[in-house]
Amino acid sequence: MTDVVAIIDQEIEEESTKEYSDFDLTQLPDSFRKFLDDNSIDPAIYTVTNLPRYFRINTHIPKDKRPTLKDLKEQLNTDQVHKVEGLEDFYSVQLANVRLSDTLAYKEHIIFGIDLSSAIAVEALSINKDDQVLDLCCAPGAKLCMISNLFGKDGVGTVTGVDIAGHRLATCRSLLKKYKVGERVRLFEADGTKFSIPPPSRLGNRVITADTGHKRQKTDIVKPFWAPKMLRFDRQLNSGVLYDKVLVDAEL
Repeated sequence: MTDVVAIIDQEIEEESTKEYSDFDLTQLPDSFRKFLDDNSIDPAIYTVTNLPRYFRINTHIPKDKRPTLKDLKEQLNTDQVHKVEGLEDFYSVQLANVRLSDTLAYKEHIIFGIDLSSAIAVEALSINKDDQVLDLCCAPGAKLCMISNLFGKDGVGTVTGVDIAGHRLATCRSLLKKYKVGERVRLFEADGTKFSIPPPSRLGNRVITADTGHKRQKTDIVKPFWAPKMLRFDRQLNSGVLYDKVLVDAEL
């Protein structure tokens, strides 16, 4: 499955660096041009012919082992590597003759590719170390990696990833294992529009949701597609507790 993850990363890289013919902005429908104008969006974005590749530092890696900006430029053999303003540990690169997957940082699981819109969506949630997060349509898993990074090593925050396709969840699982960020992530194969499993009540021996003393309604236990040992045996008690943050894929 590691090979599958590498293939997906390579396909994303190739798609990000394709050359496209110039787009005639006058062909945009009037209604769409009005939408762009109303939202202060420059239509020139549709004429970009060489999109940058984006990636994030895996902050589960100790600080002394993380590459500097200079290191990244050397590994990617280009000066066109830049920190993305407003997104900590996030970079853009205009790829030249070296693929992201060819770098030492990638091979040692220190960086992972993630598109800019996904990173902005995660950042907008302002995730803290104790949040219970639900990620609907979570594949291929880069958002899960970033969320896990944002939890850090403290707290009882968890993320529940849901996707309707088992093979896509298998890719998520491989990515989480590859970057060693899956200790607080559980995956469910389910229709996100009908998903109703509550957030976990415990993380190992640490209580997330305290028992209030009220009678709880028991639900049928739904076996996760994958979960680490600390989340594998959650009783899924329907206590009416909701997720703190929800991330919904735009295509859902």
